[in-house]
Amino acid sequence: MPLISFCLSTYKRGEILKSTLESIRRQNFEDYEVIVSDNDVEESGRAVLEQMNDTRFKYFANKENLGMKPSFNKSLERSSGEYIVMMADDDPVYFDMASSLIKLSEQFPEYGMYMGGCDWFCTNAEIAKLYKLNIGTNSCLSNEHDLNFVKAYTADEFLLQFFLFGIFPHYLWSTCIVRRNILIGKGGIPDYGTPFLGDYAYLPIMASYSGCVVINKPLGCQTLHAENFGRNQNEQIITAAKNYPKYVSERLNHLPSWQMIEKRMLNFTGLWVVTHLAFLCHYFKRSKEKTDLSYVEREIFKIDFMKKHKLKYFIKTHSPFLHDQIVSLKKKIK
Repeated sequence: MPLISFCLSTYKRGEILKSTLESIRRQNFEDYEVIVSDNDVEESGRAVLEQMNDTRFKYFANKENLGMKPSFNKSLERSSGEYIVMMADDDPVYFDMASSLIKLSEQFPEYGMYMGGCDWFCTNAEIAKLYKLNIGTNSCLSNEHDLNFVKAYTADEFLLQFFLFGIFPHYLWSTCIVRRNILIGKGGIPDYGTPFLGDYAYLPIMASYSGCVVINKPLGCQTLHAENFGRNQNEQIITAAKNYPKYVSERLNHLPSWQMIEKRMLNFTGLWVVTHLAFLCHYFKRSKEKTDLSYVEREIFKIDFMKKHKLKYFIKTHSPFLHDQIVSLKKKIK
């Protein structure tokens, strides 16, 4: 049995998949396996795995396109490691990702989840402008702590900070290892009808078992490119806004600090929805693809906890400069 299983799902992105698999093979840690679950019935990913010529890299073809979350759960089902790393096929890890997290698990053996920071790696100039990022690597580490700072959180402490972006300004599940028994016990990969907010369901639910140990160090990156999920699945934003809070609540409401966690989780969800919708609004204005978001907007702001975010969305989409000035002023006041 390997110590770590890297679990991936893929669909017709051979070159992207190959790059991510190569990032795993560059690890300065060897006790792992890689499980790839392919949603392409034509098995386009098979050749990529065969080219790896490494028995640790294992390919499984789904007989049909199961969708992203069920395919991830298939990769989990086919794995055998003590620890699990869930990965999108376009989010490579850095060479010391596995060794850094296993070292944390040895130093803090009573915890079930160990997490590092990440970078955004932007390859597209237009997308970089919309996200206000640089082309290339953009750090998502905490500026409140030194590089390599380590902190152990109880479940309640982690969640209270997580939903405020108090640990990192962005989270990525591929820079995290979770004990297999916890992931299985919590029902596998969260599936509530859409991949939207997937990382942000997975991480808090896994941490709710016994907390999390965090290191302020980049261990991988999320690649921002023209083929990212989320540009053409607009109605699924409604699904996420409706189903994500309910799904997470059902799995976290046993915690002592739940009342405060719930408030932060709902506010977190509202801010994510507004931010993503505003991004799409500006994205479609600049692209040749003209998409009407009015139906999604109407349905989103019918949801009770979303109503208070409607003004923020209006300012963010109609006067982004004013929005940024307001945010900057609030940060200075804090």
